[in-house]
Amino acid sequence: MRRQHVIWCLLSLLLITCKKEEETTFDHPFLNFENEYKQTHWVDVPGMICRDSSPTGVGVRLANTKKLAIYINGGGACFNAETCAGNPYKFTETDWTNLQNNVGNPGIFNPDDERNPLKDFSLIFVPYCTGDVHSGTLLNGKAIDVPGKQRYVGAINFQKAMDFIEPYFQHEGVDEIVLFGLSAGGYGVYINFLEVIKRFPGVKITVINDSGPLFSDAQAFSPCLQAGFTLVFGLPLPKDLLGCCGNPSLGLANVYEYSGTKYPDANFGFLSAYEDATSRFFLSFGYDNCQGAPGNQLPADVFHHALISLTEDIIKPKSTWSTFFINGTSHTMLADDALFYEKKVGGMYLYEWVDKLMKGERMHVTE
Repeated sequence: MRRQHVIWCLLSLLLITCKKEEETTFDHPFLNFENEYKQTHWVDVPGMICRDSSPTGVGVRLANTKKLAIYINGGGACFNAETCAGNPYKFTETDWTNLQNNVGNPGIFNPDDERNPLKDFSLIFVPYCTGDVHSGTLLNGKAIDVPGKQRYVGAINFQKAMDFIEPYFQHEGVDEIVLFGLSAGGYGVYINFLEVIKRFPGVKITVINDSGPLFSDAQAFSPCLQAGFTLVFGLPLPKDLLGCCGNPSLGLANVYEYSGTKYPDANFGFLSAYEDATSRFFLSFGYDNCQGAPGNQLPADVFHHALISLTEDIIKPKSTWSTFFINGTSHTMLADDALFYEKKVGGMYLYEWVDKLMKGERMHVTE
């Protein structure tokens, strides 16, 4: 009897030892930052490259590791000489440091403002240097009147970033994720939210697009421009997207009904100004059957009408997306202290709207 007891004791000790060895085998670069609460760091990620083939990575700020915010950065697009001129073609640790020093933590990025719904979230920063609104898959892309090949690999980069961060946050038992993007990053959430949902099944997910409209109005977002973006960047569209919702002519605008129908438990939100000047510049190249708009500005009334039509004809009746619209020509809101914390629209501040959206409320707030 005593011998049997000794054997069981030895087996128990062996199991405990094995369990401890298993626990200590997990390794990840983020473990080096766990004691540096809310401090920013840069990590090079294998396989992530920029438009000029230079390597890049992700920024990270660890806080509550069960709550994860993934931010997709903005910065225009690159499909012709005019647009490529102002579009970043590289992003290094130095660029990350400069961004932190020059911009700081405005709006939704502020971890010290009690009003911020993301104040305690860990943050992953996905840089923008591929010119393809984070949605390309072409290693040898070509921009109009721009010499050389463009690495339109934004969607591939996002996958590489998720390959890198997923093991850590799965290990930490993440239970809530907010994916958000501004401008080009706003467009980036349309494709990349699918990657997040696939990798984190069962996790509460909120998706916010700040100023990246996909219009159903052919004047505002012409079929030729949609086709051009799809081909130039090599967009990895889901096979069932364009024909998902009974109206293939809507093209990319089917994403609103598609996402809400396929993923009813996710929270989706879209922000815009009614006459967003920056969006009107990029959409101007598709105006008049891709002949272009005068002064490279889509007419303000066309943009305004397209936003209302999108909301009334598609978003409200056919999708689960919430909206927050303001008057004026401003572009992006989440990273603006005044717009995020101080401007009340329809009786609600934007930070309150984000908080309610994360809790599953459906809202349409407008000036």
